[in-house]
Amino acid sequence: MENYTLGLALFDYLPVIAAGFGLYLICKYCAMLGKYEGLWVVAIPAIALTGGVLKASWKLVWAVGQVNFVWMSDQLFFFLASAYVLLAAFVLRCLRAAARGDSLRQNWWLLPLQIIAVVLAGAFYLKTTTEGRTWSILLLATLSIANLVFLITLVGHSWRKANWTAVAAFLGNLVLSYTLVGLARMEQTAELQWIEEFLNLANNSLLAIGAWSLLRRPVGNE
Repeated sequence: MENYTLGLALFDYLPVIAAGFGLYLICKYCAMLGKYEGLWVVAIPAIALTGGVLKASWKLVWAVGQVNFVWMSDQLFFFLASAYVLLAAFVLRCLRAAARGDSLRQNWWLLPLQIIAVVLAGAFYLKTTTEGRTWSILLLATLSIANLVFLITLVGHSWRKANWTAVAAFLGNLVLSYTLVGLARMEQTAELQWIEEFLNLANNSLLAIGAWSLLRRPVGNE
Protein backbone atom coordinates (compact mmCIF):
# COMPACT_ATOMS: atom_id res chain seq x y z
CA MET A 1 0.00 0.00 0.00
CA GLU A 2 2.91 2.34 0.55
CA ASN A 3 3.14 2.86 -3.23
CA TYR A 4 -0.32 4.39 -3.58
CA THR A 5 -0.02 8.03 -4.56
CA LEU A 6 -2.84 10.58 -4.73
CA GLY A 7 -2.78 10.54 -8.52
CA LEU A 8 -2.98 6.75 -8.63
CA ALA A 9 -5.82 6.71 -6.10
CA LEU A 10 -7.84 9.28 -8.05
CA PHE A 11 -7.22 7.50 -11.36
CA ASP A 12 -8.60 4.30 -9.83
CA TYR A 13 -12.10 5.77 -9.98
CA LEU A 14 -12.00 5.81 -13.81
CA PRO A 15 -11.98 2.00 -14.28
CA VAL A 16 -14.75 1.78 -11.68
CA ILE A 17 -16.92 4.24 -13.61
CA ALA A 18 -16.17 2.46 -16.89
CA ALA A 19 -17.14 -0.89 -15.36
CA GLY A 20 -20.39 0.46 -13.96
CA PHE A 21 -21.32 1.99 -17.33
CA GLY A 22 -20.39 -1.14 -19.26
CA LEU A 23 -22.34 -3.44 -16.97
CA TYR A 24 -25.37 -1.16 -17.20
CA LEU A 25 -25.28 -1.26 -21.00
CA ILE A 26 -25.01 -5.06 -20.93
CA CYS A 27 -27.97 -5.33 -18.55
CA LYS A 28 -29.96 -2.88 -20.68
CA TYR A 29 -29.30 -4.86 -23.84
CA CYS A 30 -30.19 -8.21 -22.26
CA ALA A 31 -33.32 -6.70 -20.70
CA MET A 32 -34.42 -5.57 -24.17
CA LEU A 33 -33.95 -9.10 -25.49
CA GLY A 34 -35.77 -10.65 -22.55
CA LYS A 35 -38.54 -8.04 -22.55
CA TYR A 36 -37.74 -7.38 -18.93
CA GLU A 37 -38.57 -4.24 -17.00
CA GLY A 38 -37.29 -4.27 -13.46
CA LEU A 39 -34.89 -2.74 -10.98
CA TRP A 40 -32.21 -5.36 -11.56
CA VAL A 41 -31.10 -3.60 -14.75
CA VAL A 42 -29.79 -0.83 -12.51
CA ALA A 43 -29.24 -2.82 -9.30
CA ILE A 44 -26.69 -5.25 -10.75
CA PRO A 45 -24.25 -2.57 -12.00
CA ALA A 46 -24.93 -0.55 -8.84
CA ILE A 47 -23.80 -3.47 -6.66
CA ALA A 48 -20.58 -3.83 -8.65
CA LEU A 49 -20.07 -0.06 -8.63
CA THR A 50 -20.43 0.08 -4.85
CA GLY A 51 -17.64 -2.43 -4.36
CA GLY A 52 -15.38 -0.60 -6.80
CA VAL A 53 -16.01 2.79 -5.20
CA LEU A 54 -15.22 1.41 -1.74
CA LYS A 55 -11.92 -0.07 -2.98
CA ALA A 56 -10.95 3.15 -4.78
CA SER A 57 -11.90 5.19 -1.72
CA TRP A 58 -9.73 2.92 0.44
CA LYS A 59 -6.76 3.83 -1.76
CA LEU A 60 -7.68 7.52 -1.61
CA VAL A 61 -7.93 7.54 2.19
CA TRP A 62 -4.55 5.84 2.41
CA ALA A 63 -2.91 8.21 -0.08
CA VAL A 64 -4.24 11.30 1.72
CA GLY A 65 -4.04 10.34 5.39
CA GLN A 66 -2.07 7.04 5.55
CA VAL A 67 -5.09 5.45 7.27
CA ASN A 68 -5.78 1.81 6.40
CA PHE A 69 -9.49 0.96 6.54
CA VAL A 70 -9.09 -2.69 5.56
CA TRP A 71 -12.85 -3.30 5.57
CA MET A 72 -13.24 -0.88 2.64
CA SER A 73 -10.83 -2.91 0.53
CA ASP A 74 -12.33 -6.26 1.52
CA GLN A 75 -15.84 -5.23 0.50
CA LEU A 76 -14.79 -5.32 -3.17
CA PHE A 77 -14.79 -9.13 -3.15
CA PHE A 78 -18.21 -9.41 -1.49
CA PHE A 79 -19.87 -6.92 -3.83
CA LEU A 80 -18.27 -8.13 -7.07
CA ALA A 81 -18.96 -11.81 -6.38
CA SER A 82 -22.62 -10.94 -5.71
CA ALA A 83 -22.94 -8.70 -8.76
CA TYR A 84 -21.39 -11.16 -11.20
CA VAL A 85 -23.42 -14.15 -10.04
CA LEU A 86 -26.55 -12.07 -10.65
CA LEU A 87 -25.14 -10.81 -13.94
CA ALA A 88 -24.32 -14.27 -15.26
CA ALA A 89 -27.80 -15.54 -14.37
CA PHE A 90 -29.47 -12.45 -15.84
CA VAL A 91 -27.61 -12.67 -19.16
CA LEU A 92 -28.20 -16.40 -19.53
CA ARG A 93 -31.90 -16.23 -18.72
CA CYS A 94 -32.57 -13.17 -20.86
CA LEU A 95 -30.96 -14.79 -23.90
CA ARG A 96 -32.83 -18.06 -23.30
CA ALA A 97 -36.13 -16.20 -22.97
CA ALA A 98 -35.40 -14.33 -26.20
CA ALA A 99 -34.59 -17.59 -28.00
CA ARG A 100 -38.00 -18.96 -26.96
CA GLY A 101 -39.77 -15.73 -27.83
CA ASP A 102 -40.81 -15.33 -24.18
CA SER A 103 -40.32 -12.67 -21.54
CA LEU A 104 -37.94 -13.13 -18.65
CA ARG A 105 -39.74 -14.25 -15.51
CA GLN A 106 -39.91 -11.61 -12.81
CA ASN A 107 -38.66 -14.05 -10.16
CA TRP A 108 -35.54 -15.05 -12.15
CA TRP A 109 -33.35 -13.73 -9.32
CA LEU A 110 -34.42 -16.29 -6.69
CA LEU A 111 -31.84 -18.97 -7.50
CA PRO A 112 -28.83 -16.64 -7.95
CA LEU A 113 -29.68 -14.89 -4.68
CA GLN A 114 -29.74 -18.26 -2.92
CA ILE A 115 -26.31 -19.06 -4.37
CA ILE A 116 -25.00 -15.67 -3.27
CA ALA A 117 -26.37 -16.16 0.25
CA VAL A 118 -24.56 -19.50 0.60
CA VAL A 119 -21.28 -18.13 -0.78
CA LEU A 120 -21.34 -14.97 1.35
CA ALA A 121 -22.24 -16.92 4.46
CA GLY A 122 -19.32 -19.28 3.81
CA ALA A 123 -16.93 -16.38 3.18
CA PHE A 124 -18.07 -14.56 6.32
CA TYR A 125 -17.63 -17.73 8.37
CA LEU A 126 -14.10 -18.24 7.04
CA LYS A 127 -13.23 -14.58 7.58
CA THR A 128 -14.31 -14.62 11.22
CA THR A 129 -13.10 -18.08 12.25
CA THR A 130 -9.86 -18.68 10.33
CA GLU A 131 -6.60 -16.84 9.85
CA GLY A 132 -5.37 -15.71 6.46
CA ARG A 133 -7.52 -14.88 3.46
CA THR A 134 -9.15 -18.20 2.65
CA TRP A 135 -12.46 -16.32 2.53
CA SER A 136 -11.22 -14.19 -0.36
CA ILE A 137 -10.27 -17.30 -2.36
CA LEU A 138 -13.88 -18.50 -2.13
CA LEU A 139 -15.21 -15.14 -3.31
CA LEU A 140 -12.63 -14.82 -6.08
CA ALA A 141 -13.41 -18.33 -7.32
CA THR A 142 -17.12 -17.48 -7.41
CA LEU A 143 -16.40 -14.21 -9.20
CA SER A 144 -14.11 -15.88 -11.74
CA ILE A 145 -16.62 -18.60 -12.61
CA ALA A 146 -19.50 -16.13 -12.95
CA ASN A 147 -17.38 -13.75 -15.04
CA LEU A 148 -16.27 -16.57 -17.34
CA VAL A 149 -19.85 -17.80 -17.83
CA PHE A 150 -21.21 -14.37 -18.62
CA LEU A 151 -18.40 -13.43 -21.02
CA ILE A 152 -18.47 -16.74 -22.91
CA THR A 153 -22.24 -16.40 -23.21
CA LEU A 154 -21.91 -12.90 -24.66
CA VAL A 155 -19.13 -13.96 -27.03
CA GLY A 156 -21.31 -16.79 -28.35
CA HIS A 157 -24.32 -14.49 -28.69
CA SER A 158 -22.27 -11.84 -30.51
CA TRP A 159 -20.76 -14.49 -32.79
CA ARG A 160 -24.20 -15.75 -33.82
CA LYS A 161 -25.19 -12.19 -34.62
CA ALA A 162 -21.95 -11.72 -36.63
CA ASN A 163 -21.15 -8.68 -34.50
CA TRP A 164 -17.37 -8.93 -34.68
CA THR A 165 -16.78 -5.72 -32.76
CA ALA A 166 -18.62 -7.14 -29.78
CA VAL A 167 -16.85 -10.50 -30.13
CA ALA A 168 -13.45 -8.79 -30.09
CA ALA A 169 -14.42 -6.53 -27.19
CA PHE A 170 -15.67 -9.34 -24.95
CA LEU A 171 -12.74 -11.61 -25.83
CA GLY A 172 -10.37 -8.73 -25.12
CA ASN A 173 -12.03 -8.24 -21.74
CA LEU A 174 -11.58 -11.92 -20.97
CA VAL A 175 -7.88 -11.86 -21.87
CA LEU A 176 -7.18 -8.66 -19.93
CA SER A 177 -9.05 -9.96 -16.89
CA TYR A 178 -6.69 -12.91 -16.55
CA THR A 179 -3.68 -10.74 -17.43
CA LEU A 180 -4.55 -8.47 -14.50
CA VAL A 181 -4.87 -11.47 -12.19
CA GLY A 182 -1.33 -12.48 -13.13
CA LEU A 183 0.04 -8.97 -12.66
CA ALA A 184 -1.59 -8.71 -9.23
CA ARG A 185 0.61 -11.58 -8.03
CA MET A 186 3.79 -9.69 -8.87
CA GLU A 187 5.62 -7.26 -6.61
CA GLN A 188 3.52 -4.10 -6.66
CA THR A 189 5.88 -1.29 -7.63
CA ALA A 190 4.52 2.18 -8.45
CA GLU A 191 5.21 1.63 -12.16
CA LEU A 192 3.43 -1.71 -12.24
CA GLN A 193 0.41 -0.25 -10.45
CA TRP A 194 0.07 2.44 -13.13
CA ILE A 195 0.25 -0.22 -15.82
CA GLU A 196 -2.45 -2.18 -14.01
CA GLU A 197 -4.67 0.90 -13.74
CA PHE A 198 -4.46 1.64 -17.47
CA LEU A 199 -5.08 -2.02 -18.35
CA ASN A 200 -8.01 -2.09 -15.95
CA LEU A 201 -9.49 1.01 -17.57
CA ALA A 202 -9.08 -0.55 -21.01
CA ASN A 203 -10.52 -3.82 -19.75
CA ASN A 204 -13.68 -2.26 -18.34
CA SER A 205 -14.07 0.05 -21.32
CA LEU A 206 -14.20 -3.02 -23.56
CA LEU A 207 -17.40 -4.11 -21.77
CA ALA A 208 -19.01 -0.81 -22.70
CA ILE A 209 -17.76 -1.02 -26.29
CA GLY A 210 -19.10 -4.56 -26.72
CA ALA A 211 -22.48 -3.73 -25.21
CA TRP A 212 -22.75 -0.49 -27.19
CA SER A 213 -22.04 -2.38 -30.40
CA LEU A 214 -24.84 -4.83 -29.59
CA LEU A 215 -27.25 -2.04 -28.72
CA ARG A 216 -26.64 -0.35 -32.08
CA ARG A 217 -27.99 -3.37 -33.92
CA PRO A 218 -31.74 -4.13 -34.07
CA VAL A 219 -32.81 -6.28 -31.15
CA GLY A 220 -34.05 -9.71 -32.14
CA ASN A 221 -34.13 -13.28 -30.99
CA GLU A 222 -31.12 -15.58 -30.90
